[in-house]
Amino acid sequence: MLRKIRIVVAVAVLICVTALFIDFTGFAVRWWSWLAGMQFVPAVMALNVIALAVLLLITVVMGRVYCSVICPLGIMQDCINWMRSHVGPRRSRRNRFRYTKALTVARMGVFVLFALLIATGFTYLAGLLDPYSGYGRIASALIAPVYDGVNNVLAAEAEGHGSYAFYRVDSVPVMWPVMIVAFLTLAVVGLMSWFGGRRYCNTICPVGTILGCLSKLSLLRPVIDTSKCNGCRSCERNCKASCIDASSHSVDYSRCVACMDCIDNCRQGAISYTFRNFKRDVAEVTQPPVDTTRRTFLTAGAVIAGAAAANAAVGKLHDGGLAPIVPKAVPIRKGRIVPPGAVSVTNLQRRCTA
Repeated sequence: MLRKIRIVVAVAVLICVTALFIDFTGFAVRWWSWLAGMQFVPAVMALNVIALAVLLLITVVMGRVYCSVICPLGIMQDCINWMRSHVGPRRSRRNRFRYTKALTVARMGVFVLFALLIATGFTYLAGLLDPYSGYGRIASALIAPVYDGVNNVLAAEAEGHGSYAFYRVDSVPVMWPVMIVAFLTLAVVGLMSWFGGRRYCNTICPVGTILGCLSKLSLLRPVIDTSKCNGCRSCERNCKASCIDASSHSVDYSRCVACMDCIDNCRQGAISYTFRNFKRDVAEVTQPPVDTTRRTFLTAGAVIAGAAAANAAVGKLHDGGLAPIVPKAVPIRKGRIVPPGAVSVTNLQRRCTA
């Protein structure tokens, strides 16, 4: 039941978020634009304290549910995995995963790079690693033109029968660099998902790294009951995050995305999504090594927060970051035009993730 609920909510979120990028009627923005504010990196860039508090609270309580039901790029990977499990020889559809050790150095390296790009103002480059920006480029550059074309075909057909249920729209031209970046993003994420499940989320995605550090403390988590487990390893072989070690009956909760697939695949009912056993956790801890990943996470998090606050402060004190706000004669403007709400060219460049 938990897996079915996750799938229904995830599909609804994916459709709604996609509509935010391709809908030209304004209906999607009017009713569920708040979903964009619930995305992690946009919430950090906008200093949306409420959204961040909600996302962090959800992660501490339920684990990395964000990656399975809120992040559109994560949901897209699940869709690709579903397609992979229904394409090709039946023998290769199931039992195609195995437990692998976490690539902690690679994950932290990408996360530190992401933090440095934001701290130094290179938000366009940081946007290449942001999962929401990546999916936004895929939707606006690859899906939107197709959606507009289908709409125009239906409009022409309807007009021929005297109906105006549809109307023609002029597609916004997509610059070829944006289209190339969108296609490369889709190719990289798609191939990594096709062959490695959630490898992108647990190796490259900086949001997955941040939430992974917090999900180690989650109150609710998948737990293996050793008294019921018969050692079939079905949970491990069908875990797209490759985080279940069936031999030791352990789960790497920093990589678990709470998809509930393991619960559905276990025929013995040995896996349940339940509260963590604090007594067992304490008993297993014997002279733990120094966890430098937490220090890196806290340091980089402070850098991101400081950079975002500094960017916000600069935007308020300067007109475009070039001159102080003092009374001036109306100039002959030759600069670029920015969209409403951008505040200034500099503010747009510093905070827009493209």
